[in-house]
Amino acid sequence: MKIRYYILSLMMCIQAISCDKFLDEKVDANLKEADNLEDLDALFNNTQIMNYYAMGLGEASADNYYLDNSSWESMEIVNRAIYTWGDEIFYQTSVNAWLEYNRTIYYSNHVLSKLKKIVSEVEQNKHANEIKGKAYVFRAFGLYKLLGLFSKSYDQQQSATDLGIPLRLTDDFNIPSQRSSVAECYRQILDDLYIAEKLLPMEQKNKHLPSVHAVYVLLSWVYQSMHDFDKSLLYAEKALTISSKLKDLKNYSSKDRFPFTGSEEEVVFIVAGGAYSLLDKKYCKIDTVLYHNYSEHDFRKKLFFELNADGSYYFKGSYMGSRGLFMGLTVADAYLNAIEALIRIDRIEESKTYLSTFLKNRYAEGHVPALANKNKDQMLKFVLDERRKEFVMRDSRWSDIKRLNKVDGDKIIPTRMLSGEKMVLQANDNRYALPLPAEIIEITGMLQNPR
Repeated sequence: MKIRYYILSLMMCIQAISCDKFLDEKVDANLKEADNLEDLDALFNNTQIMNYYAMGLGEASADNYYLDNSSWESMEIVNRAIYTWGDEIFYQTSVNAWLEYNRTIYYSNHVLSKLKKIVSEVEQNKHANEIKGKAYVFRAFGLYKLLGLFSKSYDQQQSATDLGIPLRLTDDFNIPSQRSSVAECYRQILDDLYIAEKLLPMEQKNKHLPSVHAVYVLLSWVYQSMHDFDKSLLYAEKALTISSKLKDLKNYSSKDRFPFTGSEEEVVFIVAGGAYSLLDKKYCKIDTVLYHNYSEHDFRKKLFFELNADGSYYFKGSYMGSRGLFMGLTVADAYLNAIEALIRIDRIEESKTYLSTFLKNRYAEGHVPALANKNKDQMLKFVLDERRKEFVMRDSRWSDIKRLNKVDGDKIIPTRMLSGEKMVLQANDNRYALPLPAEIIEITGMLQNPR
């Protein structure tokens, strides 16, 4: 199984092998046989490829949890390496974020290529345009997640030369892979989303499929990552114009094994997956400081977490109603992105209006935190704390650490404690750009991230 996955992974990175050979190896025969609009559209219903992954690499690299020494020592080498920010974090394992996002990108590129052959630009109808829009969103989402994992955070002065990811914009395997700059990658993601905005419906009944609503929420994340808070606000507010409905957490029971179902109106776009084993409840313990940062009147404290026998806590609050991580997009994302942007551009009173609405759906009545007397610095600290509490185990913390250390400077320093030894990841360390699979580097000749 590992060999087959890694062969596929290598092909995803475009080795010098024929397309026919890949099609002989591919896991879905329908990929080759899709030759009409209905077949192409049906490819996006393959949620195991397009929406569900065996991942959580960003969360596993971040600081929302800890492992005790015995748990760490019992794990496979790949999990031990991820936890300690090692130089090789794949070891030919089938749990491979590089493979899985690239596979989604390949499917998107394949659909776009087939679409050109099936329908000319002048003949494209509403159905063809919606298929194209879906492909651009899935590709943009995959590129954005890869960039957040395997590249440095955006920097206005350095991103034109910082190593990004390979921009695979075709399904032709004969084109060699080369790493583009971080700036080029962000431009491509934005271009894809701008195209999709014009082609998709405002909302989708099936939340596994992208919509204009999803495009706007994702654009608010992308521009936030680029420290362009005016545009992050613009698209967050566009998203909230389509829907501002939040889950009212007082309506959920902490007695339920999994309080959420994944069908809530707040969910905009579903992306999820089984996590690395080091995030399993029997190993993964929520950071103590983070847990105690939740007020006793914050519904999330009981809905998100459960007590372990040793007095620590594990996470149970996935929006998927399962142990898997929810890594998609929600209305809450738009609220919190808008609030942070408003604070950073000195529109403090407007940020308080949005934040008040958000907090009323997270805290018990009569115990909503007061905002009236908070100044800009206090508001920013407060909303950044709320982001961390809201997005715990959402696979976004790693990118947020990188981004915040760039824009605010040297404030978040993840640490690990193993056998009495303290490991520290200083702000802007090269290791925030996770290493690409070693065999990918060997075969393609692409540059590895410096360590």
